Amino acid sequence: MTTSNESKPDVLRVTEYILQQNKLKQEFSVQSANKSDELNGIGRHRIAQIMRDICLDPNGDGTLITYTTVDNSNMDNNVAHWQLNANAYFSYLSYQSVEQAKQSNITARYALWVAIAAMAVSAIFPLISA
Repeated sequence: MTTSNESKPDVLRVTEYILQQNKLKQEFSVQSANKSDELNGIGRHRIAQIMRDICLDPNGDGTLITYTTVDNSNMDNNVAHWQLNANAYFSYLSYQSVEQAKQSNITARYALWVAIAAMAVSAIFPLISA
């Protein structure tokens, strides 16, 4: 993910960012996420709020609230290996499934039109060549 897609909802963008960072095995903080190109346009407070809703405690009990507290104490600059909670992860998988089904539906529609055209050609061609 190198480009920002601001048309997606903030929650989806933060979820995809967390999954991408996990894939790269990168630790990050709320502040570093705020400075990333992928989350361009989402403020620190909003990122922290979303992460509180969708993430597990990164370094033991209570660290989720501590690391997502945006104030002058710089607590939101603590880097950690963030992971989605089960509900957020399976909701994202469901979203991906729906998106793939939409794409498959479009492909099937094109295949149907090609099949109809092939039937028409195969029905007309013997009439023309006779």
